[in-house]
Amino acid sequence: MTKPEDGQNFGNFEGTPISVQRTARKKSVALSIRNGTVVILTPQRISNHEIQAIITANNDWIRAKLLRHEETQKRTQRAFVDGERFLYLGEKYPLKVIDGQRALAELTDGCFNVHVRQASTPERRARSIRAAFLRWYKSEAETVIKERVAFYSSIIGRTPNRIFFRDYKSMWGKCDAAGNITFNWKLVMAPEPVLDYVVVHEMSHLHHLNHSTVFWQCVESVLSDYKTRRKWLRENGSLLTI
Repeated sequence: MTKPEDGQNFGNFEGTPISVQRTARKKSVALSIRNGTVVILTPQRISNHEIQAIITANNDWIRAKLLRHEETQKRTQRAFVDGERFLYLGEKYPLKVIDGQRALAELTDGCFNVHVRQASTPERRARSIRAAFLRWYKSEAETVIKERVAFYSSIIGRTPNRIFFRDYKSMWGKCDAAGNITFNWKLVMAPEPVLDYVVVHEMSHLHHLNHSTVFWQCVESVLSDYKTRRKWLRENGSLLTI
């Protein structure tokens, strides 16, 4: 990912803050919506006047993206009550809350059974259920993703030095120069073909630590439909959350 060399608050768009990030590595302007903020990545040479013109020219696009972000936020708000559905490998499973001695989540018989103690308020009970889910998801992510890495290692011909897991807000994986790969544990909520795309993407960086043409050829040699999988992640990645 491009690391911004500086950041600048640039007012707001109909009440939504705008952040401008200039970087010497960027050759063109890129607009995105991240965590409810309009983010603009630009080359160093772009003036504030030019940025304002870009915002004006993309008013409709920004407005549509912000509306979609708001709708996604509503769809991903959680109450942690019976019947609410949660994702695992692309499938939604209903929640059943069971009184228990400690917070524990398990997926059995097509249902998420979460055992929690009685709480003084619904908010405290919801926090306990969420904590149980987090432990379960992170454990499953480590198991599932490591299995997929092992599967693709023989195909790609490389194995990560070490594998880590983190809760990234806007990144699904990262490979460093030492051959270590870090994955976003939320990938375990995605359909397996999409999860596989991220695994193959990051493992291809073990050969090519860039996004050059030869890198994408490496990805495509393993997953001929990687563009379709990447498109799903771009369009639906914000739903992979609890």
